[in-house]
Amino acid sequence: MIQQSEKNKKAILRFIGYSLLGIFVFFFQIDIGGNKSIPIDHMIVALKSWLNSYYPLIICIISGYFVLKKIVKGTIGKQISDRIFFLQALLGFLISGAILLKIGSKEFLEIGTSSIQATGNIVCAIFLTSVFIPFLVEYGLVDATGIVCRPFMRKLFHTPGSSAVIGVSAFLGNYSTGHVISRKMYEEGRFTERESVIVALGFSTCSIGLMLNLANYLNLMEYWSEYVFCILIITFITTAIVSRIFPICSKKDAYKEGVTPIKESISSEQLWSNAWHAGIEKAAKAPRLIEAVKDIQIRVFPVICGITATSVFVITCGFFAASYTNLFFYLGSPFYFLLKIVGIVGEEIGDVIQAIGACILEPVLSGTICDGKELSMKSRWIVGVVPYSAIIFFAGSIPSAWASKINCKTWEMIIIWAERVTISIVLSTITAKILFG
Repeated sequence: MIQQSEKNKKAILRFIGYSLLGIFVFFFQIDIGGNKSIPIDHMIVALKSWLNSYYPLIICIISGYFVLKKIVKGTIGKQISDRIFFLQALLGFLISGAILLKIGSKEFLEIGTSSIQATGNIVCAIFLTSVFIPFLVEYGLVDATGIVCRPFMRKLFHTPGSSAVIGVSAFLGNYSTGHVISRKMYEEGRFTERESVIVALGFSTCSIGLMLNLANYLNLMEYWSEYVFCILIITFITTAIVSRIFPICSKKDAYKEGVTPIKESISSEQLWSNAWHAGIEKAAKAPRLIEAVKDIQIRVFPVICGITATSVFVITCGFFAASYTNLFFYLGSPFYFLLKIVGIVGEEIGDVIQAIGACILEPVLSGTICDGKELSMKSRWIVGVVPYSAIIFFAGSIPSAWASKINCKTWEMIIIWAERVTISIVLSTITAKILFG
């Protein structure tokens, strides 16, 4: 009995202690050397400063390892989507090698070096955030949140309460987490086809690590807590709306054929008590911190390798497109009149249109396009929020959805992207008005 009591105390300390530490690292701003930001951002800045000169070598090694492993193990894949993803990675490796060896024209080397810089910053952010993610997701905080959210998840989003846990985990970790778990829940009969699509394409946005990069490009770190909170709220409100319109509403609200459905209880009785016990139970069963960090590094490493290889290619193409073509302006031009209605006028509307058009390729690219531009707070806020609440982009989430076999065609994802961008522009404008007047 005494031993059991000691275990409960240890679980409670884990639940409270690790959760508070995680909240502190990701959400509380501190001042270091006159720079006010969250602790994880200070660490990322230090790591980027230390590794900056080694980016070409590091990225060449990581992307080369990813490509070589695919070839040696024969895991390139037979589907067109898999081969496109591999081709992006291969070209990314060749570009990084060319930059490392300084092979190519002056224009290519300048743009390639900028893409290596942007990719290196992304890798540093994902790596360091993954080290601290276990504090938030492994010791009960996310599970307790899921219990509290359970009664209203189905009413608002047409998804089970457990989808809140997946959504928060993906939001904190990586969109691929949401995709893999959504498909797994569908295969097990816990989600219907429509529910799996809603969770995968409605909650599984980019990680906080990538969010940090965009916030830094747009000088939004001063408002970090407000920024994260607004993205979370806007993403979820947008999902509630999009889940009720085409194409998601046309998905079958049926479980996988041949699988026995496992439906969860939606009772709201003793909600907070159940959430508390769920958090403690999770903390009691969780591995030691060092093991949890090691485990997530093992799972995140392949993601880092894939993102590194493909990002170099995608961002390089994006920089060339932004510098020498009007591609992103054309992609963003359908939102021109909406942006004028919400008050984006003058010369900066062109930059905002390009940034929004670029986010279907890669979210951080939106920030690089606006880096150094004299934009109003409202414009920076829209560019900072929309790429994340839009969720869908070709450099990562679409290939991940392909690989996870989410039941949604590419053209349907593009429609969902356009719907989410439209709603997100309106909601981000409203939040900017509330916060900054």
